[in-house]
Amino acid sequence: MSGVVKALMVPGFPHLAFPGACQGQWQRLESAMHQAVQQVQAAKPDVLVLYSAQWISVLGHSFQYAANPQGLHVDENWHELGDLPFAFQIDRSLTARAEALAQQSGLATRLVDYEGFPIDTGTLVALSYFNPNHQLPVVIVSANIYASPEDCITLGQSMAQAVEESGKRAVFINCSLLSHQFLNEAITHESDRFSSPQADSWNQRFLSLLQQGKTQEALALAPAYIANAQPEMNLKGFYWLMGALNTPDRPAEVLAYGPFWGTGAVVLSYNNTLVPCTR
Repeated sequence: MSGVVKALMVPGFPHLAFPGACQGQWQRLESAMHQAVQQVQAAKPDVLVLYSAQWISVLGHSFQYAANPQGLHVDENWHELGDLPFAFQIDRSLTARAEALAQQSGLATRLVDYEGFPIDTGTLVALSYFNPNHQLPVVIVSANIYASPEDCITLGQSMAQAVEESGKRAVFINCSLLSHQFLNEAITHESDRFSSPQADSWNQRFLSLLQQGKTQEALALAPAYIANAQPEMNLKGFYWLMGALNTPDRPAEVLAYGPFWGTGAVVLSYNNTLVPCTR
């Protein structure tokens, strides 16, 4: 069967892409990423569809359309970790259809196709785990800073519809954090902690609803959660994922959750996700 066969929410810290950079409590997130890799492999996707909160766009939703993006990326914050070389294949036909459907639904969209366009850290971290040998084509969409929750849901629906029409099996990956307040001091994995107990409490309250399959309640809680915990990009990636999954009532699996430089990082998985898209 075609459609969305699995969905994930993962962090996009570059440390996860460098062996040995995740130590102590950070290793739980690294181990969970490897567990998620096994789940993705078992789902046997034909394509990966990514939304990274680190690719921020202003004029609508951008879709990467260059056939074979390649180059060398250095994270702007943790450049001391090293270089992130990349070379992968874009599913241009699926990308074009997803962009067209999103535009027909009233969203401002554009295809990005020029040599040297920067690829963000979050996307590259996700691909280093789920597409290490560049064996799968990918679709990548940006996080529009001005998009409303309804826009993000519509975007997810449009992209899921494009996948269904293509007859392909897709894994949707939301590369985003929960609470997004960084510690403003030099730390190690041993001294890492949440930026505030309140942020941790709100993160856990939100995740608990998802683990119970109470997705509608989580969406109802979202405005208060955003106001109190400031999740990355105001949960735009999560809304996108809910659009793609048709707001599932099945429980989510939290493979790991913990602080990373003060933020709330989670590896979250939706199993057996194949559902028809409703528009």
